Amino acid sequence: MNYEKSIKDRRFECQKCGLCCSEMTLIYPGRDDINKLADYFGISELSFAIRYLQEVYDPYTDTYAAAFKTNHPGINEYGCIFCQDGLCAIYDSSRMDLCNVFPWNHFDLELGEWEQGFISSEGGFWCPGIGKGRVWSLQEIEQIKRDYPNSGKNTKYIISEKSKYDIDLLRPSGFNLTMSEENLIIRLRSLSIEKKQKIESFIDNL
Repeated sequence: MNYEKSIKDRRFECQKCGLCCSEMTLIYPGRDDINKLADYFGISELSFAIRYLQEVYDPYTDTYAAAFKTNHPGINEYGCIFCQDGLCAIYDSSRMDLCNVFPWNHFDLELGEWEQGFISSEGGFWCPGIGKGRVWSLQEIEQIKRDYPNSGKNTKYIISEKSKYDIDLLRPSGFNLTMSEENLIIRLRSLSIEKKQKIESFIDNL
């Protein structure tokens, strides 16, 4: 396969392999995303945070960010909790901008080609959908990027050193919690799934 031709190939059709959601990245929802998904599930934002969010620590900036839990129990490196058997369990929701714009977030419109890290020197892509299906125009790709501009990390950060001394902690998900609420969440995380669901249902009905 010709490398120069491949790197400019704008054919794409999702192969439903789930590789992008399951193996390649963590998803960082913004506060609006959390609110919409909590409504989608019919639960409170707090219940959504307990069930589906995790804190990811960046040692270089000493900050925490809110990300979806992974779909690999016990492994918190990459993946999305809503990717099940290669398919998105919340596909019918608004999802994240990143989910809607992929894979075009890796396509450079000015150069009209894929990012170097997205294609190998042999001309193959780690996303098997590229090179399949129809050819997308530059105008279509530009419109998709315009429609979904928040494809990067769209989340609140907190400085960990500061949070140690705050009376009311600002969580990465944007929820202001008192110390008693903080202790409650710590205890909830140690409970079984069945007990968590009972408590979350009680909270949702308050």
